Amino acid sequence: MIGNRDPRAQTAINERVLSPHHLRDALGKRTIVGGAIAVGAQLVRFALQVAGSAMLARLLEPSQFGLVAMGSTVTAFIIVLTELNVATAAVQQENLDQNTASALMWIAFGMGFLAFLLSAAAAPASLWFFDDRRLPLVVLGLSLNAPIYAVGALHTALLTRNMRWLDLQIASLSGLAISLVVAVIAAKLFAAGYWALVIQSWVTAFTTTAAVWILCPWRPSIVKDWSAAKSSLKFGFHLTGAMILNYFHQQLDNILIGARWGSVELGFYSRAYNLLMMPLNFLSGPLGSAMIPALSRLHREPARWREAYLDALGVITFVGAGMAGMLYGGASPIVDIVLGPQWQPVKLIFSCLVLGMLASVPMSATGWLYISTGRTDRMFYWSLIGVPIYVTSFLIGLPYGAVGVALCYSISRYVAFFPSMFMAIYQTNITIFDILAVIAVPTLTGAAIGFALSLVVAVLSTAPALAAIAAAGLLYAGVCALAVSHLPVYRRLRSRGLHTLNSAYARLLRRGPAG
Repeated sequence: MIGNRDPRAQTAINERVLSPHHLRDALGKRTIVGGAIAVGAQLVRFALQVAGSAMLARLLEPSQFGLVAMGSTVTAFIIVLTELNVATAAVQQENLDQNTASALMWIAFGMGFLAFLLSAAAAPASLWFFDDRRLPLVVLGLSLNAPIYAVGALHTALLTRNMRWLDLQIASLSGLAISLVVAVIAAKLFAAGYWALVIQSWVTAFTTTAAVWILCPWRPSIVKDWSAAKSSLKFGFHLTGAMILNYFHQQLDNILIGARWGSVELGFYSRAYNLLMMPLNFLSGPLGSAMIPALSRLHREPARWREAYLDALGVITFVGAGMAGMLYGGASPIVDIVLGPQWQPVKLIFSCLVLGMLASVPMSATGWLYISTGRTDRMFYWSLIGVPIYVTSFLIGLPYGAVGVALCYSISRYVAFFPSMFMAIYQTNITIFDILAVIAVPTLTGAAIGFALSLVVAVLSTAPALAAIAAAGLLYAGVCALAVSHLPVYRRLRSRGLHTLNSAYARLLRRGPAG
């Protein structure tokens, strides 16, 4: 056994961490608590990301962000290429023994180290493609993150599998907070320039990995039978195949804009995309971390699985559609406040990207279906259909710069919406009418309020515009509250919400006025 503990004590700890049986008790409560913790943590994460983006946007130039974005396209592709998603397989599996877990960890580390070597080998090619002499060293620097994250991948998966929500958020937030402080210091006091962003990625990777090792007491052992990981590798291969294909719609836009228009235009696009991903990650991160292990435990109970998925889809769509409306309508003051006046070209790019959110948010939940049922092969097949749609949109929009790419990408999300949903729910007890019934009210309400808000904000200065955004948010919340309280389709969601509030209120009463 690897570690400093007594071998017998460590064996007992490992068995306790790997056992899933205690999770069957109060699974719904664990999921709700996990979602609540993750949402709270995501609020903190969102605030840190906005503050960090605001400070770094005032310390660095658009071309420096663009340079690191170019480097990330190279390393991201290679990392996805070598990632076997064995950690995700560990979350999905109902039974996991010590030998299999150890095999998965060593495989993950080996693939992370391979990603580092391949990225280092590809660094010279990045100079030829993007024609920037600074890029090879940036690629080499960013590639160091792959083996660091790989060391902690299985520990993160085990924390997720055991629904250790608070520990997961502590690890993630500590990495983010410390790395932002280090990046700002490097940029301001040491004039590190674009290296401040590379250093930020190093600190995030090291701090997060160290934290999950501390918080998860499981330790690997010598692998006696590598064949035990075969089923997990099959699951991971399909998921990796889907991720490799999805890379082309997540990174190819950066490659095309950087190669065609240069680092400055890419800098504007990358900041707009980063600003969009903050609220999207706010949604998919908390609910995804809670729902995947919960749905994985429920997939043999189709009725409960269906109900849990549709309720979670309702939550993510209500929040996401509201965010889309506020971001689209308030794009101009939001960019001014977060990035500063020198980033004016970002406004139109950001508005175009936000247009696709109303489709992107419910589509992001399809991954829960594929992973929880172990059907990553179907996820791969969908990628074979969806990715060409997105790639085509990039090529159509590229002659018109970053704005053209952003607008065409958003349109492609709506083109892909129904095929994506049909593929995800095929041979399940969920129908397209179930999905449309859940998402119709928030989607239409968010679209209407967002459009009206954009007309109002266009004639206002910053302070009144922020007040208008807040008022629009309250109006959206009121409409959604009426829908949830009166429409039959939200009956279960309403019941679960009231039960959670009553439980929280009862706990407060038991604690008494003294706490």
